[in-house]
Amino acid sequence: MYTKKLIVLTALLAVVLSGCSRTAPANNPEAEAQAPVNTEPAELVVYYPFPQDWDQDKFTKTFSEPLTKKHPHLTVKYIVGGSKGTSIPELITAGQQIDIVASSIGVTPANLLDAGLQYDITPLIKKFKYDLAKIDPSMVDLAKQMADGGMYGLPVLVPPATIYYNKDLFDRFGIPYPSNSMTWDDLIDLNKKLTRQDNGTQYFGFGTSYNHYLLLNQWSIPLVDKKTKTATFTSDDRWKPFADNFLRLYSPSAYASLQGNQMSEPYERNQFFKDRTFAMFLAHTALEPAERLEGMNWDLAPYPVFKDKPELGPQAYPTYFYITTTSEHKDQAFQALTFWTSDEFQQDNAKKGYFVPISSNPEVMKAFGQENPLYKGKNVMALRPKKYAPAGDVTKYDNAASRVPDLKSVIQGKKDINTVLREATESVNKTIEQQEAASK
Repeated sequence: MYTKKLIVLTALLAVVLSGCSRTAPANNPEAEAQAPVNTEPAELVVYYPFPQDWDQDKFTKTFSEPLTKKHPHLTVKYIVGGSKGTSIPELITAGQQIDIVASSIGVTPANLLDAGLQYDITPLIKKFKYDLAKIDPSMVDLAKQMADGGMYGLPVLVPPATIYYNKDLFDRFGIPYPSNSMTWDDLIDLNKKLTRQDNGTQYFGFGTSYNHYLLLNQWSIPLVDKKTKTATFTSDDRWKPFADNFLRLYSPSAYASLQGNQMSEPYERNQFFKDRTFAMFLAHTALEPAERLEGMNWDLAPYPVFKDKPELGPQAYPTYFYITTTSEHKDQAFQALTFWTSDEFQQDNAKKGYFVPISSNPEVMKAFGQENPLYKGKNVMALRPKKYAPAGDVTKYDNAASRVPDLKSVIQGKKDINTVLREATESVNKTIEQQEAASK
């Protein structure tokens, strides 16, 4: 009798356990939400606008080959802009399929939005349970602002926000090197000491890109009001003191002697890296290659901070990889983005010094340059601020608006800052009105 009861109980238990096994996925939302990986072979066409940043060979070795090695069913066809027939409109007219557009946040409107290629990848993020927490939160916020709450792509790399400095010029004039906690006041003081004549040569303490200083401003001041679609240069009271702080850097009279075309990012970059008559260069857009630094006794210093916000750097300026609305391989394209934003891929390229990572994991950044002799003994942690400033209102007009204020004329004593801000407001508003009218 006991044996018969035991057999019945065992059978019932087996049925119960079997039933639990069958129903477990339905009771587990995460298991139910997990989508299978699409392993159907696909060639992904990736477009990038600037050949000077990523030529064919460099892109292939950095991005294409590691992706195919990890996922053999994926291959990449890379198209780089810069020559006739390679702009987005020209490629679309020619019938060229594009799966991914790689672009900095600043030129995203020209390379994605104006062509109507934007696609909200939020469903793909949910479908494949992608963890956005692995990316620096300020870069996620930038993407969401650009897409009005959605996301058109994921950031894959970010340029440095740092000061390159020529130690030989500091040594020549007996000036201490920049510190790891340098404020804007400290930088202004250094610039005054380093801007001088010596043996018939004019030396300058500091150079940078004016429009990126405005575009990535540490106070997170929007350039264009998202609601009214008007420039903020006169309506936001923060612009004048922020611009005044920058103009103090150019207060030494030697800067006023520069001609209009010399007071520009390309000229000042060349004067630092090539002619080596500038002691410091505040970089916003790219890591400098070894050949530009050859023979220079150089190092890095952190982006200057304001006294009341000692850890806050500029806003981030990432390069995003955007999946296009016309792509026929959206699942596979997202798989590529997942790989390129993984800590594994990010850390490998950080070690090689190929690009500054977008990862929120501090260990990834700490690995920067470990396998690249160019960065041996350099202050590589200065390449990224401790914390990026929050994103201001992000609009498609920001990059153009940042180029309008004529700060050169203030430095040369031709105009005052109030006039420049007023004229900039009028010019940007006119441009916005014309573009809005053309889009209707």
